[in-house]
Amino acid sequence: MIKIRKTHVGVLSGAALAVSAAALLCLPSCEQGSSAPSAGASPFARPFPMPHGYWKKTDEFYCFASGGQQGGIYVYGMPSMKLLSEIPIFNVDPRWGWTTANPEVREMMTNPRTGEVLISGDTHHPVLSRKDAKYDGKWLFINDKRNARIARMNLATFRTEEILWMENVPGGMHGFSSGPNTELLIGNIELESYPAKEIRDYLGAEVDIDLIKGPYVSCVFGVKVAPDGTMKTAWQVWGPWQYDLARAGWGESDGWFINTAYNTERSVNTVGMFKRPEDYVFYWNIASIEKAVADGKFITTEEAPDVPVIKWSDIELYAAPCPLNPHGLDIDPTGRYALSSGKATTLVRHYDFRKVKTAIEEQNFIGEEFGVPIIDKEAISGDIDTGLGPTHIEYDNEGYCYIGFFVDSDVKKVALGDPWDKKHGHEPWSVVDTIPAHYSVGHLMVPGGDSAEPYGKYLVIMNKLTKDTFLHHGPLICENHELYDIETVPAPLIDQMSLPPESHYAQGIPVSLVTQHAKSVYDLPSTLPTPGVAYDYDNKKATVTMTCVRSFFTPDMFTVPQGWDVDVQIQNVEMSLDMTHGWALTGYDVMESIDPGEHKTLQFKATHEGVFWYYCLWFCSELHMEMRGRMIVIPEAEWTPELEWSALK
Repeated sequence: MIKIRKTHVGVLSGAALAVSAAALLCLPSCEQGSSAPSAGASPFARPFPMPHGYWKKTDEFYCFASGGQQGGIYVYGMPSMKLLSEIPIFNVDPRWGWTTANPEVREMMTNPRTGEVLISGDTHHPVLSRKDAKYDGKWLFINDKRNARIARMNLATFRTEEILWMENVPGGMHGFSSGPNTELLIGNIELESYPAKEIRDYLGAEVDIDLIKGPYVSCVFGVKVAPDGTMKTAWQVWGPWQYDLARAGWGESDGWFINTAYNTERSVNTVGMFKRPEDYVFYWNIASIEKAVADGKFITTEEAPDVPVIKWSDIELYAAPCPLNPHGLDIDPTGRYALSSGKATTLVRHYDFRKVKTAIEEQNFIGEEFGVPIIDKEAISGDIDTGLGPTHIEYDNEGYCYIGFFVDSDVKKVALGDPWDKKHGHEPWSVVDTIPAHYSVGHLMVPGGDSAEPYGKYLVIMNKLTKDTFLHHGPLICENHELYDIETVPAPLIDQMSLPPESHYAQGIPVSLVTQHAKSVYDLPSTLPTPGVAYDYDNKKATVTMTCVRSFFTPDMFTVPQGWDVDVQIQNVEMSLDMTHGWALTGYDVMESIDPGEHKTLQFKATHEGVFWYYCLWFCSELHMEMRGRMIVIPEAEWTPELEWSALK
């Protein structure tokens, strides 16, 4: 017999009791044949049995989450939390057609200064392209912290189109942001450098640098983005400090960018980075940097003769004290407020850009360091003391910010100040909800939460620790992305999603902004290639022109002398959605996917003799197993023109 405590009956409506009883007793309202949630159930409940196409119809946002050490991007739908894709970027992944057997990929992965091919990376901060500080759904940019690279993905294809290697630095690229119209990307080098002699000499006696003992120096950079998306480093500004997170302004902060430094001590060890009571938030005037370039106040290096290197003392730069060892740094939708958290404290500081500009005009400074004026924090900011280990901040469309706390394992929903208080009606900078998390909040994301037009509705908490949330799977445990409904107070947990380590930041964008550009298949050339094999005896190279279609490779056999280079040009002639093929070659490290309508080039050397089968990677039809062919490698001493493919076919 089921008992309901009398104290509970008094607070349950009749409808709620009916739903509860039906759920417990399995009355007809939840019987197996029902195709929709029962009346009164959560709008996020899943229907049973599941109707076809349900997630396509109900998902409202794409989430693009960085992969960290995976080197790419994870893509999933919201609110379903269903993983859709991985975008390989700085890693290789034949599932998604991204390997260094493809010369285009290999060129992008090759360090232009050393010639090394680097096929691993550490992705941190995805940046969606925007117009008027709002997402436009065209591109996604992301940084590689380890190797100081920036990649651009085309959201029409969910594939990487370009990688820019940052000049003059060995690595350590961290904070990364876009201007309001994605004409300029700005970013930081977090790990201090011992730069080229030209830069050291240029900084001169104004800043101390020592190869062994330190301290070292670092830079901020700007990257110009052309209308077609191509990138070029516009400038670097070098100075005494390293920098963590960065945000380009819009609205009231347009024309500026801000960043943080958690090591204003310029220490080379952890203990030394805690010697000061506070660190700095920096305000950089972009026009002053561009003027320095126009006025010729820069040098270049032998490594990067086209990149202006500017001294920090030659541009307009200001500092403001911030809580110790800051991490989070985010601008509200109006561009007026910036919040910075001190991860070694309980404090989050909010800065009013109106007051910052007034303080600069009135020279309300409390001193200077390395010639940089320090703005009086009392004139421009206030503190929120809300918990241990504050990390990152996101914003919604109703005048609230969401602050993650690593130590407290929760997120605080905080009411913003003027003019938002007129909308939400709460005391400015007060906590209106505490949202628990499992466990240790790193980043968090509200769709559009780093733009001038947040979409609100959902909050994704990206937990660094998972512990007992999911099935045990060894010592290295997945991460937990938790989805909350922030239109309700207290915010209920909708779903939890396991994701491989280690995701750092994510961005959510409405489905419609992506699908308006998205391709289903690639465009076929007006004239399809004629299959065959061309033999270049002067350069010892065989070029194979091949087509693939269910369930045939044409040609399904070719010959090549041992030791020759092989260039396979494959055209997938399918024009049907989801009809991807692949080309995997036994005995060689060659394996690639080819999407519908796509053309791929694969290059390798025929180093060992024998018969090597190639086959389709994807179970593309009933005759998938039969979709295969042979590469026959013949010792060069035994080769004659009579063994060419055209003579044998």
